[in-house]
Amino acid sequence: MNQLLKIRYFQLKRDLGFLFFVIVALVSCVSFLVFNHQEQIGLYTTWIVVFLFYSFHKNRGDIAFLAKHFEKAKFQLIIEYQLFLFPVSIPCLFTNYWYCFFVLHGFVLVIPFLNIKSKYSLKYNFVTRLFKNDFIFISGVRRNLVSLVILFLLALALSPLKLFPLVALFLFNNVVFSFYEYNESVQILQALQKTPKQLMASLLNFGVKKMLFVNFPILLINTIFNPDLWMFNMYFLAYNILILATVIALKYESYQYKKSVSNHQIKLIVMILGLFIPYLFPLTIIFYIQSRAGAIENLSHYLDVVN
Repeated sequence: MNQLLKIRYFQLKRDLGFLFFVIVALVSCVSFLVFNHQEQIGLYTTWIVVFLFYSFHKNRGDIAFLAKHFEKAKFQLIIEYQLFLFPVSIPCLFTNYWYCFFVLHGFVLVIPFLNIKSKYSLKYNFVTRLFKNDFIFISGVRRNLVSLVILFLLALALSPLKLFPLVALFLFNNVVFSFYEYNESVQILQALQKTPKQLMASLLNFGVKKMLFVNFPILLINTIFNPDLWMFNMYFLAYNILILATVIALKYESYQYKKSVSNHQIKLIVMILGLFIPYLFPLTIIFYIQSRAGAIENLSHYLDVVN
């Protein structure tokens, strides 16, 4: 059996259980509705899905481990990505966007062969001055500055139009969520001299302010030009803030000393689907409540202050 699929099977069984089959069914239904839409939403969805797979591959921290310890690692990655793509791609075969099935699988097929890492890294010293002591955003913006600038300018330029700016904002916010996949050293956490609850609150406060700074003006312009979208725009903003809070909680729930990456991408993908499947909104709230309690308990092992 494919070694990677075996690991993924146990991860899904542990994290989702029977909900995995429910989510697959919901994703397939939503995929059919999206690709069957009269407007060109199917085309946007195609590129969003490709980007999500690319982002997942780019930010996963086990590539070197797989290459070293797994036989035909790239082939195993191809099988994994292609199988997880089926719930989205198969429904489009029964719509006018049937050709997107081949576009999706073709582009995702290439992703494992992309050389994501670069031996050159720009320091962007101005980022440190801009974000001061916010070490998470300093590190994250340095790694993704070009992508963030392009997506922000694109969302701003398209803000009077329907759907287009939301796609760009959706991608922008997902880049921000990826900031929280990397663990800082325990010394940095201890230097902040905060209790676990104070640390969680301050990180959420910093993240929400920056997300509002980018999202709110674009959504406001979009609502002014498209009043019929005001309710969905409010949901979009509120739900992205909920995802941010949950991602922070998930990071510190699984935080371990000397472990550089927190693996919560499966739950993140499930939460992102909540933008298109409102029925998953309560599931994201459950993720947040559970992970926040676990994060506070976990952080109490590393912080020497009284909780």
